Amino acid sequence: MNEFDHGILRQLFIDALPDYAVVLLDAEGIIQIWNSGARAILGYDQKEIIGKHFSCAYTKEDITSGTPSRVLAEAREMGRHDVVGRRVRKDGVEVEVQRVIIPLYNQMKVLVGYGAWGSVVTSPKTATASVQPMAAASRQGSEKILVVDDDEAVLEVASTQLKSLGYRVIAVANGAQALKMLAESPDVDLLFTDVSMPGGMGGREVADRALQIRPGLKVLFASGYFEGALVGKGDLQAEVNLLVKPYRKKDLAQKVKEVLSGTTS
Repeated sequence: MNEFDHGILRQLFIDALPDYAVVLLDAEGIIQIWNSGARAILGYDQKEIIGKHFSCAYTKEDITSGTPSRVLAEAREMGRHDVVGRRVRKDGVEVEVQRVIIPLYNQMKVLVGYGAWGSVVTSPKTATASVQPMAAASRQGSEKILVVDDDEAVLEVASTQLKSLGYRVIAVANGAQALKMLAESPDVDLLFTDVSMPGGMGGREVADRALQIRPGLKVLFASGYFEGALVGKGDLQAEVNLLVKPYRKKDLAQKVKEVLSGTTS
């Protein structure tokens, strides 16, 4: 089977998924492939949507707040973006869509685009009325969380996810700032810190010094390394609360909830 045949089969398969929107974007977020499911869900034909930025289906509020850029940043930093959110059909009606976006890399590890699929959570007739209850249901707490990460993109993604869950967030880029904010904010409930932060205090030192200031403070570490390797190197003590990158929003939500409630195993 030649490359042309593979391309035809791939397109036929993608178009044979009428209940699922399958979209391919280039590295800038410009729509390259738009299947029949995407057309059925959002109302745009291929000829009028291909070549446009994927943000054209977002609400005005999301566009103004920079949500499309954060979505792609989260996909790059976390390996995927997975969320239920509002999208705007061609006719202006808002629909609630479950959407997953993953980054696509070539053999040289260079970002070449994004793959996205989605399905309708609520129908167009009920979407507007159901948006608020669903958003409220996704919020799980009001505690204050101090987030520490020297990577600006990761820090923004983590902060945005936690805020969307209802938490109050203080975001800082290094350990020194974290300790300063902890001293100034006695109502911080959780320290969420990256483990590896070159050029300054690592996550373990930040946590140790934070606990001197606030004995009993809840601590959650984040790292892209395997937990056993960290413990073996001495970067972390055994039985710490650790969230391994890349993580999904639901994984973050579950782990934070467990750490705050003291129910981690």
